[in-house]
Amino acid sequence: MKAKKILRLGLVLIISLLISSCLPWGKKKDEERVYEKGKEGQWVYSEQRPTRYGEKKRAVSYSKRPYGAKEGEGEGIARSKPVITPYLLGRCKYKVLVVEFPEKTKRGRRGLGAIVVQELAKQLEESGAVVLVDMELVKKSLGRKDINYLTKPSTLWRMKTLLGVHGMVTGVVKDVMVGSGKEGRDQDATAVTRIEAKLLDTETGNIIRSVKGENPIFTSRASGEFSRDKALLKAINFALQGIRDGIIKGLAGLEWSTSVASVERKKVYLNAGKSTGLKIDDVMEVYSPGREVKHPVTKVSLGRVPGKVKGKIKVVRFFGVDASEAELTSGGNISAGDVVRLAK
Repeated sequence: MKAKKILRLGLVLIISLLISSCLPWGKKKDEERVYEKGKEGQWVYSEQRPTRYGEKKRAVSYSKRPYGAKEGEGEGIARSKPVITPYLLGRCKYKVLVVEFPEKTKRGRRGLGAIVVQELAKQLEESGAVVLVDMELVKKSLGRKDINYLTKPSTLWRMKTLLGVHGMVTGVVKDVMVGSGKEGRDQDATAVTRIEAKLLDTETGNIIRSVKGENPIFTSRASGEFSRDKALLKAINFALQGIRDGIIKGLAGLEWSTSVASVERKKVYLNAGKSTGLKIDDVMEVYSPGREVKHPVTKVSLGRVPGKVKGKIKVVRFFGVDASEAELTSGGNISAGDVVRLAK
């Protein structure tokens, strides 16, 4: 009798264990453990940890190797960091001018500054948060192109009112080192580069972001024909990733606006269009530029106080590279150079 009871109890326990293993919560925990661990080279959630305020939060972290292969693993191709998504900045993109970076290393490399600007411009455009302004258009509008002239606050303000430019990026290539050694028949090379950049606000002329970029040597490994050039290009691209993110974060601190290019009766033409992110039927408010306010002691520009609202306009069509036509719906006396923002 006792043996039968023990046997029944054992069967009940076995059935209970089988049922519990098949239920969703059991699988969920196992799946969470796999997801928490993650594969090498993937972004995963960390474990929940209580904050000082009592709530629990999770962070996103790299499972093992950050942004690149270990030293000695093949080509050492770098994995780029996640790009800041445009929705963090709002619907409309920012217009940015990137000027050539002078090269101030011990051994000058002719044309290196132009390569850095080309690669940085490519990364900024691929981020989806920026519309690049053509230097030829700036030269045609302002008449001069030297860097000292472009960085003047008065010139930057003209860029904003004439072309709707939000920021200008300038910088310098501080250091470049390229080394090579023979491995069998192939030439093996690595490189290290250090780049500094500044983001200037066209409204005030102030530096709103100063960023530096440098690459670990193993992220630049290259072999074969032209290995030194390929290693240098890899080093530049990796160093520019942090600069790109810093510039976008700096732009996020600016209030988006554009400017009036010209006016014909009730037609208002804007320095922003489809590429910027405007949409047909967008309602926008037009302001006078406003008065500049400077710090009484440092004399540094603090910005411009909001100008008087002149009226409202509605986007009706796009044209050109990145321009739009709007119709006046209320108000008047709008003129070229006026500030335009999306109506709230």
